[in-house]
Amino acid sequence: MALFFDELKRNNLDPKPKTMVIDRMLPGIQESLGWSSSFITVAKIGWGLPLLLEESVVRKRVQMYRQYGVDVSNGGTMLEIASSKNKTGVALDRILDAGFTVIELSEGIIDIPKKEKKMVAEFARDHDMKLHIEVGRKNAGNQLSLEDTIDGINAALDFDPDVVIIEGRETGRSVEIYDNEGHIKWDWVSRIIENFGQSKIMFEAPLEEQQAQLITKLGPGVNLGNVSLQSVLPLQSQRSGFRGDNFGGFAGTGKVSGSPAAKYVYHVISSHLYLDQGQIGSITGLNRRTVQTAIDALVSQQLIRVTSDPRDMRHRIYSSEKHQ
Repeated sequence: MALFFDELKRNNLDPKPKTMVIDRMLPGIQESLGWSSSFITVAKIGWGLPLLLEESVVRKRVQMYRQYGVDVSNGGTMLEIASSKNKTGVALDRILDAGFTVIELSEGIIDIPKKEKKMVAEFARDHDMKLHIEVGRKNAGNQLSLEDTIDGINAALDFDPDVVIIEGRETGRSVEIYDNEGHIKWDWVSRIIENFGQSKIMFEAPLEEQQAQLITKLGPGVNLGNVSLQSVLPLQSQRSGFRGDNFGGFAGTGKVSGSPAAKYVYHVISSHLYLDQGQIGSITGLNRRTVQTAIDALVSQQLIRVTSDPRDMRHRIYSSEKHQ
């Protein structure tokens, strides 16, 4: 029985997707962490709290996570504050002394000179630390455009970070991929994934509804951040296909070769009996060219079948092999 549940927990989540929790430095979390640590990749101590609290308090918190095998990030605001006071070097030393294993660099409030970004990236590499770079502005009235976001991701990738984080704040509203109501702007998500894939992109998604939608659309391997500790187990249940809205929905995607779009299109087709190209585009939010490229890849792998609509022989219908 134990082996059966171990297999269920793996459920096509190899390699392990990245889940970043945000830590408000509240007491009494160790028991919850003990249950959920295997599903957490990194904990972010945000809001500049490492500058606010005594070093011994921060060091103890960092050590607690590390005992459970969880990486710990400083949160980008800390370095933005330090940069604004010409104290970046001092802040980096404090991050290192406290035992952090991840350095996050962001420009949510201020612009940081390229020379300084390079210094931070080199510091991370020299001290065997991971580097996360966040793209996006925190002020709802000063948001990046989609084109600026794409440019920001490209610029971040020049520093070879482990992850590029798309800003979502702790509210998940009025920032980057979220509108004022917290709804996901799927055209933004599609464009980002089309350009960069998923392996190095993390979407901050503080609301469980956002997490569920991103997993349903992009698959269980999507990297998600700003998750509350209380949401880690529900999130993992969602990733594993144990929830009512995606029950068993991700089985089989591991055998698909190619782009994230191909795997996503396969998941969508296999979740329906028959779909045409227009329906696939409507469900996925991907553009026509990306959908067609994904379909061609799936046909070449003999994972989907192409038939003609009996009502219009020029009209193509797609189904997965499980419906054949």
